[in-house]
Amino acid sequence: MRIGLYTFASLALIGLIAGFAYTVNPGNFVYEIAGINLNFPVALWIAVPMLILLLMTIFHMMYYGTKGYFARRRWIRDANELQDALYWSVLKEPKAHHFSIPEIKSGAALLSVSSLDVSDSVEGLSEKLGKTINWVKKIQDGEYIDLKEKKIAKFLSRDNPIVVQNTLNKLKGDTEFAESILLSKSEYTDEAIKKSLDLLVSKESFFKLRKFANMLGGGHLIKMLDRADAGEEIGLTADNVEFVVQHITLKCSEYIRLAKSTIKKLTPDENLAIFKKMAAETDNAQNAYLYLLFQYEMLDEVKAYLEESEEDDFKPFRALYTLKKGKYNYRVSDIISSANVCNED
Repeated sequence: MRIGLYTFASLALIGLIAGFAYTVNPGNFVYEIAGINLNFPVALWIAVPMLILLLMTIFHMMYYGTKGYFARRRWIRDANELQDALYWSVLKEPKAHHFSIPEIKSGAALLSVSSLDVSDSVEGLSEKLGKTINWVKKIQDGEYIDLKEKKIAKFLSRDNPIVVQNTLNKLKGDTEFAESILLSKSEYTDEAIKKSLDLLVSKESFFKLRKFANMLGGGHLIKMLDRADAGEEIGLTADNVEFVVQHITLKCSEYIRLAKSTIKKLTPDENLAIFKKMAAETDNAQNAYLYLLFQYEMLDEVKAYLEESEEDDFKPFRALYTLKKGKYNYRVSDIISSANVCNED
C-alpha cells in the first residue's frame, strides 16, 4: 500500500473513532503528570495514541521502504554489471567488474577472467547481448563485420580472437587490405601479417613485393618462382631478382631453384652477371653459378672457376666437367641436384 493512501485511510479511521467517542462521551478526562493536570476531551485521549501509532508505522514503513529501495538498487546495479560482464566475455575481452551482492559476486566474478563461446541460439536475452552474439557468430562463420560501425573497434585489443578472425575474414583475396596490414604491422598480429604476405606472394608481382622485400624469405621466393614456371607474368626481371635477393638470405638449394627459373626468363648475360655477383658475395650462390655455366655449356669458364677453388670443393661439378670433356652425353640434371651439391641439414 502507498504511504499517502495509508495515511489518508488511517486519519479517516482516527477521525471516525474520535467522533464516535465524542458522541458517546463528550466530556473531558483529567490526568495529572508531575503536578500538571492534563484536561482534554475523552475523544482526544483516544485519538492521540492512534496518531502516535500512525506516525510510528509511517516511520517504520519509510525506513524499511528506503532500505528495500537501496537493496533493489544494488540488485539492479549488479544485474546491469552482470549484463556488462557477459557482453565483454562474449567479445573475448573480459574486464574487471565489481559486484556488491554476495550471491551474485560468488559466481559472476568468474566472468572478469573468462571468455564465452555461444554454441546455439538463446531466447530471452537483452537486445544488446542478442545482437552482439549474432554478429560475433557471423565473424566466426567467416563473414567480415565492420567493427568501427559497431562502435566497438577501439575497445578490442589487436590480439582479441574476434578481431584476429575478422581481420582474416577481410583478408581473403583482398590484396589491398593485405598491403595495408604490411604497411601498419604494429596494429596487427603475427598471424595476420604472415597471411597478408602469403596472399601477396600468391597474387602480386615482384614489382609490388619490392617494398616488402625485407619481409620475404626463401619459401616466399620459391612460391613466386613456381608461379613464374607455371606461366604467370610476375615481373621476373634481372633488376627485380637482384633487388629481392639482396634482402633475403637464401640457402644453396634455393639459389639453384632460382637459377632454374631465371634461365627461362633472363638472357644468358643477365643471368650470369647476377649469379656471378651473388657467388662472389656468398658461398651459398656458388653452386648455382656453376649450374648456370654448365647449362649454358660454358666449359672454359667452368674450368677456370674450378681451378680457382679447392680440389675438394664442387666434386659433383668436377665429375660432370670430366664427363663433358670426355664427350659423354650427360645432362646437367643427370649428375647435379640440390641434394648432392648442397650440404644442408
